[in-house]
Amino acid sequence: MTAPDTPSDTTNSASSASTYAARAKLNLGLAVLGKRDDGFHDIDSLMVRLNLADTLTLTPTDAGIQLTVHGDTAAGVPSDASNLAHKAAQLYLDAADVAAGVAIDIHKKIPVAAGLGGGSADAAAVLHGLAELYPTGLDLFPLAMQLGSDVGFFVLDVPAARARGRGEMLERVYLPNLHFVLVNPGVAVSAKEAYKAVEAYSDELDVRGITAGLTSGQVPDFPNDLEPGIVRTYPQIAEVLAALADTDLQGVRMTGSGSTCFGIADDAAHAQKIVDALVEAYADWWVQAARSE
Repeated sequence: MTAPDTPSDTTNSASSASTYAARAKLNLGLAVLGKRDDGFHDIDSLMVRLNLADTLTLTPTDAGIQLTVHGDTAAGVPSDASNLAHKAAQLYLDAADVAAGVAIDIHKKIPVAAGLGGGSADAAAVLHGLAELYPTGLDLFPLAMQLGSDVGFFVLDVPAARARGRGEMLERVYLPNLHFVLVNPGVAVSAKEAYKAVEAYSDELDVRGITAGLTSGQVPDFPNDLEPGIVRTYPQIAEVLAALADTDLQGVRMTGSGSTCFGIADDAAHAQKIVDALVEAYADWWVQAARSE
């Protein structure tokens, strides 16, 4: 599947710097169907993009890749070649045979290793940005899939999509506007750890049922096959899920590989009311209202 040639949120300055919003995602259901011969797992998931975003600024340079990371959730995020955004830049420059370089500034707002796709969103924003700074007509989607399964969703640049295979089979899905409460207890969970902890495989996700329920206002259950194993390993996540379930939010679930959990609110005011209550009761948790984009 070919991604759009340009990103959706770009502002250009006289210094030739370009700024991009790298939006987070939620998984409204994630079924793990089995393990593949290549070591990955076949999945079926409904992914929705959020207004919560990191901000990336890309500035062309004569050569090399310079990366700076700062912001609310930047603690522990590397600023060297191990960062996925740095890998994305190197991959694009090599594939495009570009001799010039880029300086990348990332202002982090998305929690790290939290099931929200922050690193993948940053990588996709870098690919989009470099395609604008150094246009060559490259198809960005194959590059994205070399970096990680979620990067393909972000490069596709759609509000919601069904992801199958290992994440490379993407089909756009149309959903109503949704409001969420997001909670993270400060636990970092890697995708590798989450998939190793899967307790059982399941059948395909009922995407039609989920979308019909959301469209009619009847929020369905969002199964997540990664949740049971991770909750068993991290009781803090069970505590978050219990706290969310004790509100009047609907569809409470862990997103992706965790550790962020969410519930669906009636509207923005409802979401903020619950955020305020959770912040007061659990001062150590990261709590955020968000909406689909």
